[in-house]
Order: sequence, then structure tokens, then C-alpha cells
Amino acid sequence: MFKKLLASLGVGGAQVDTQLDNPRLRPGDLLSGRVVVKGGKADQDIEKIDLLLMTEAEYESGEHEDRVAQPLGAVRVAERFTIRAGEERQLPFRLQLPAETPINALAHHGRPLPVWIHTDLAIDIAPDASDRDLLEVHPTPQVATLLQAFEQLGWGLYSTDVEVGTARVGNVTSTLGCYQEMELRPFGGHPRLQEIELTFLPAGDSVHVLIEVDARFGGDFYQALTMGPGFAAQDWVAELRTRLAL
Repeated sequence: MFKKLLASLGVGGAQVDTQLDNPRLRPGDLLSGRVVVKGGKADQDIEKIDLLLMTEAEYESGEHEDRVAQPLGAVRVAERFTIRAGEERQLPFRLQLPAETPINALAHHGRPLPVWIHTDLAIDIAPDASDRDLLEVHPTPQVATLLQAFEQLGWGLYSTDVEVGTARVGNVTSTLGCYQEMELRPFGGHPRLQEIELTFLPAGDSVHVLIEVDARFGGDFYQALTMGPGFAAQDWVAELRTRLAL
């Protein structure tokens, strides 16, 4: 359905609709589609059309946590042009999702994690208008494999969010100005451990994982592991059991 633009100018302004070919995808995949612009009752000059990949991220503000819209990537769909009265233009686009794009197609108990495409269209002598289209970002094979291994050990995904800042695993550092954390909890409780948090940082053909273990009575600790090209052949249940004493 077309969204109205320029409501401040009344009926008859241009309309825009961003149509996604593949809104269900994985980090690193190529998103494609088109921006359809329909002219209104009069010619209008459009300065630009940008698409921004966005998510919600948390940051600490004093003693509180606030949520902000965090950009992850962008693509310029069109430079300045004039949309004639009654004209329709279809502007194709392609945007590769960063490998660190947050994953939100996971069942958990926490609040939903939105990832979306924000359409920014600037029109001459008029305020910017926007259009928002949600994405469903599924786990990569490495993420799915490790979460399944934890589940076999009695730990399930409880919540996931995105934090403003930088994460580091060894020599690998996050690059988007934010990073995703996945919080796991034991299904039936655990005598020593309260929760486990995972951060996945892809780099080249490997995925580096930071594991933060929160103990019930102190003694929290970190572990780091690397899932290389041959990760599918490795016994991750045994690896996690050994590293984390699960």
C-alpha cells in the first residue's frame, strides 16, 4: 500500500512505496527491491532517495538505559529528479546486509528486536518524509549450530538486544558502532551458573564468539572461540561442555 508523503502540503502530493523482493534473509545477504514513486497533482522536485538499514540499540544514560534508532548501512537510490504530475517511477536498488546485521528471527522471551529499511525522501521546499519496512533476519549456520549445541546442554535463548558501542574478540572488533548480545538461561536452573551471553563477530570465513558466563555466587568469566570454515564437522556440544564445565 502506498504511503502518503508531504502530509503538510495536503492532498495531491507524491506517494512512495518501498517494495522488498526478499525481506527474509541472513546477515551478509543481498537485499533487493524497488522504490516506487507516484507523482501527485503537480510536478515536484525530489532531491534524493536514500534507503537506510536500521535497528534499535540500547545505550547507558546515567543510571538508565535508553533505546535509539541505530543505522547499520545505507544506499543511495536516486539523485535529484522531478516527478511529474501523475507519473510513476520504479527505482531498483540492491543493498548488501553487513555480516554483523542483528538477527531477529529467533524465538525468545524478550522484547522483539526490529530491523528495518528506512526510506528517506527529500523533496525541494518540503520536510523529509519516511517509509519503514521490517526485515526478518535469520541466523547464519554458525549461529544456529552454536545455539543448538547450547540447547542440547540445557540452555535456551531468553532474550537478545543490541548495545551501542564496540565488542572485541581477540583481535577482531565489531564495525557497526553497535553489537548484538544473546542471553541464554538454563531450562531447569543451574547450581552454579545464572546466564550466558553470546556475541558473534564474523571476520572473513570465520565467526568469532565472545562468551560471558555469569555465575550465581561470583566468579564470572569469559571465553572466546572461533568457528572456522570446517565448523560443521566439529562437536560443539563436547567443546562447550569442556570449556564451560556445563
